[in-house]
Amino acid sequence: MRWFGRKRGDEPVDDAVEEPTVRVIGPADSSAIGTEDGAVLDELSEAFEESGRATITIAADDDEPDIAYLDDELARDDSSGTVFIDDDASGDAVSVEAATSASIEPRIAQRRIGVRRAQGRRRLWWVLAAVGVVLVLVAALAVVGSSLFSVDRVDVTGAIYTDPDALTAVIDDIEGTPILLVDTVDAEEQLESIPWVESARVTTSFPDRVNVEIRERTPVVSMQGDDGLFRVLDREGRVLDVIEGQPVTVAWISGPGTLDLPAGSFASLGYASAASLVTKMTPDIRARVHSMLVTPDGADLRLLLVPQSTLDAEAEDGRPPVAAALDPTTVTDLVEVRFGSPIGDNAQIEKLVRLQRQLDDIGTVDVSVIDVSTAEVTVS
Repeated sequence: MRWFGRKRGDEPVDDAVEEPTVRVIGPADSSAIGTEDGAVLDELSEAFEESGRATITIAADDDEPDIAYLDDELARDDSSGTVFIDDDASGDAVSVEAATSASIEPRIAQRRIGVRRAQGRRRLWWVLAAVGVVLVLVAALAVVGSSLFSVDRVDVTGAIYTDPDALTAVIDDIEGTPILLVDTVDAEEQLESIPWVESARVTTSFPDRVNVEIRERTPVVSMQGDDGLFRVLDREGRVLDVIEGQPVTVAWISGPGTLDLPAGSFASLGYASAASLVTKMTPDIRARVHSMLVTPDGADLRLLLVPQSTLDAEAEDGRPPVAAALDPTTVTDLVEVRFGSPIGDNAQIEKLVRLQRQLDDIGTVDVSVIDVSTAEVTVS
């Protein structure tokens, strides 16, 4: 707490007229000083006025005035009319000029230095604490990222047709890597580049395990290449695999061209549209599909269906077989379904609806051609 008051000079003072200079710094209301305290104050002021010393009264919050007396030597100094009083119970007073200059009172200067040092020590402790936390974290990461926590086990689920060599290559890159350094995103991208893999999810399990979840693509159609090998395609027309034998669980595209692409490539628009069409077929239509004829550009597609009478004749235990599973040499009198262009999901669905209605209407009646390429369906 610091107080300022006026200092009397040594100019002539008319004792009969001028009262001793008394300035109360504190509550503005004079009632803050009691009557008895006020009388004491007056008596003290008169007594010390006779001795030539100026009196300054400072009222504190406890309602009892503190009286500070200026030494005769300081009171007669003409350099300034203001004094600086420090509340350190020492009774010393210095001028404002001295308190704000290089010649500040030593004890006040020492106190300021002490405060600054204390603040500096607190800042230093905070800095040291922050550095300590960082060092602990770095040390912990160094330990966890070391070979002590390297991947020791990789569990794979969902891989049935996925190329085992390509899958093993990804797993080998993961094994032995510190658990915190496993790049799961890169591993997923490598797995999804494998033709059979539609999506992959790689997760880490502390301290040393990695889980790999694979969802494979679904084969839909197959087509023979010029090399005599068969390409298996999914609904997007992606070549999933190149095999020697013709698969019987998927629809067969028999021409008019050949498909000569490696695994992982995408077939042309016509073949991709034919694959997409198969995924929209009803079970009744799908069971009767013998093969498909489609141009590479998708301008024309035709279905060859096995007559219902033939399927009924081949039925075992009352369940007709899938047409693709029948011996092609035994199947005759195929029904040709003309689709026109198979491009576009809505167009495919509309044409399949027309075909299903016609198949329901004709039942086991033998027909040769069903044209569903337009809204005007024709049967012959």
